[in-house]
This record gives sequence, structure tokens and C-alpha cells, in this order.
Amino acid sequence: MSNDAGDVDDDDDDEGVGMKRAGFDDSESDITPMIDMTFLLLIFFIVTSTMDPAEIGKIPRAVSGLNVPAEESAVLFLANGAGGKAVITTSEKKELSPDEDTQTSELVEFITAELDRGKKQVMLFGDAELQVGEMTRVQRVIGDAFEDLPSTYVAVQSER
Repeated sequence: MSNDAGDVDDDDDDEGVGMKRAGFDDSESDITPMIDMTFLLLIFFIVTSTMDPAEIGKIPRAVSGLNVPAEESAVLFLANGAGGKAVITTSEKKELSPDEDTQTSELVEFITAELDRGKKQVMLFGDAELQVGEMTRVQRVIGDAFEDLPSTYVAVQSER
């Protein structure tokens, strides 16, 4: 048996001839469908979720704290009012106006008078149902009006 150039060896040709194997090359994978599904899931969860503003930002209970004498503080009591707005009462049992602009000027007047009487800091007592945003708003008013005030304390309900 001679191996001429015209003879064809069937065993050697099977490796090089034929259809390519079906499959993906790892370096050429298309991740577009995966990205599409990710965005579809994200949109689904955003659209179907609900936000309850009453549950956002509850004032936490204190585990430990610092004793601050009320005699040395301008004391304000904040309670939850209509529409989630804070009802502010002074230590002299005077309720401030529900209008935010008027309330701001009354807060500044009250704290100025208290500091003139020798008070050293401001103490805010927040109701457990008060929204954190309202407490923050009052703190911002105090901080903006009294930049040189050494400290403002926030009292929260303690654990028993």
C-alpha cells in the first residue's frame, strides 16, 4: 500500500472538515438580555413598592443619656399635630402659632428672652409620635438663629 498524493485518508480529514461546534465563547458573551432583565426588575420593584411617610424616621428610645438640668435650659415641648406638623409649647405652657413663619419668629423671641434670663442651652422634648423631620426643622431654626449657642439638647423617651 502506497501512500500517493491522490489517495485520501478518511481518518485524518474528519478532524479538519465539518461544521463548527455550537456554543458560546466566554470572551464573546452578550450580556444585554441580563442588563434588560435587571432594569425590568428594578422598575417593577420601584413601581410596586409603597412608602409610608409616617413610618420613616421615628424618634428612637434612649438607652443611656446625659443629665441636663432644666433650670439652665430654655425648654420647648414638641408634640405631633394635625398634618404631621409640630405643635410647640414653651415651658410657660404657651403654645406657639401653627404657621411656620410665625412659629419661627416666636421661637427666636422665646429663646432670646430665655438666654437673656441666664439660660445656657436649649432643650427640646419630643413626643414619641413626632416626625423626625419636624424635630430637625426646629433644630435648624435654632441653629440658624443662634450660631453661637453652645448646645441644643434633644430629650427622648428612655427605656425602663
